[in-house]
Amino acid sequence: MAGFVKNLANFLLFQGAWFVAVEGAARGAIWPGPVAMAVVVAVHLALSPDRARELRFLLLAGVLGTVADTALAALGATAYPSSQAAWPHVLVPPWITALWIGFATLPRFSLAWLADRPWLAALLGGVGGPLSYLAGVRLGAVAVSPEPLLTWVALAGEYALAIPLLLHLAPVRGERRATPSSGSPRGADLGRVDRRTS
Repeated sequence: MAGFVKNLANFLLFQGAWFVAVEGAARGAIWPGPVAMAVVVAVHLALSPDRARELRFLLLAGVLGTVADTALAALGATAYPSSQAAWPHVLVPPWITALWIGFATLPRFSLAWLADRPWLAALLGGVGGPLSYLAGVRLGAVAVSPEPLLTWVALAGEYALAIPLLLHLAPVRGERRATPSSGSPRGADLGRVDRRTS
């Protein structure tokens, strides 16, 4: 039950911060999103066993997501016209980076069940990523290419790659691999049996 509560809280916190970021960006306010995601990250780190390692992973996700979305914007697949006045720079606005950092809190909790299902993660990413951007378009925070098919195909490809990659890089994956050999009393017993019989 405790795990379910953590997973639900993780998902709801991210979704709430996502709405704050996108709704704020639609009004031309680029900083409410990063502030909201800072709260999400603070809660996440408080629940994580290795905070330094987890923080490095979150920042890596922010960098990778920023580079990927900046490339899509440079190709004309996406645009952020409502953020233009407050952020007239080549890189995507900071609320996009904040979304990627916040999204990277999900593999430890609410997306952990996908860690060993990369093809399912790719499928869900290929569908969920474009749907998330579609919501941003409808709220007025994001604009798409004059040829919308380019945008949706590019976003589907981006997220179909990004979600399995983040799940693979997430610190929790390494923790699960280490658990059977390092912390299992049964593993220790088997080791003693092997030594006696060799």
